[in-house]
Amino acid sequence: MEITYNIPEYDNEAQNAVEVVSLIDAKKQLRLMDDDSDPDFWEHEDSVIQSCINSAVSEAEKYMSRTLQPREMVFGLSEWEKNIVFPAGPVTEVTSVEYLKEGDTEYTELDEANWKLYNFGNNKDVLLIKQAGRTETLEPETLDAVKITATIGYEEGKIPEDIIKAVKLILTDAYEYRGEKEVKPNRSSRSLLRPYKQWA
Repeated sequence: MEITYNIPEYDNEAQNAVEVVSLIDAKKQLRLMDDDSDPDFWEHEDSVIQSCINSAVSEAEKYMSRTLQPREMVFGLSEWEKNIVFPAGPVTEVTSVEYLKEGDTEYTELDEANWKLYNFGNNKDVLLIKQAGRTETLEPETLDAVKITATIGYEEGKIPEDIIKAVKLILTDAYEYRGEKEVKPNRSSRSLLRPYKQWA
């Protein structure tokens, strides 16, 4: 079963944005002390640190195949499946399940009574579509004949502490070795992230 999806960029400037590591916490991790002696320097340095934070979050997400900051995503399937294992997570909510009937040009929403979301531990989310909901013939040769809209990512304050620790370790390496061609993966961070990794 192939699932199509695209992870949108996270808007860190949004009013309700979820911070994995704040700029203040990052400076504490890097043992940097703000002062007012050179505001131009700190304006530049803050930008560098924020870039390292973003890079560290991205690296952690790619390793785990998980999304830390919440965003809405659309998953597509070409045919009905009973148990759909999400290729990215954690899935906190399924907003809708829609399908394209053969010959139609508009999607039909599947009644919520015909599907249920299951969360299994840290690294597996499954959507069950009941038999009664899988009766319609779908439009052929359509990768998103079944379309699932879901929210993935952790809510504010719900990111596991080990993941935050791992991001801080990656951040430290990214900052200290910035400018180098290649920075090897931090083994300690990988150990902290491994329990949350979503294996294919």
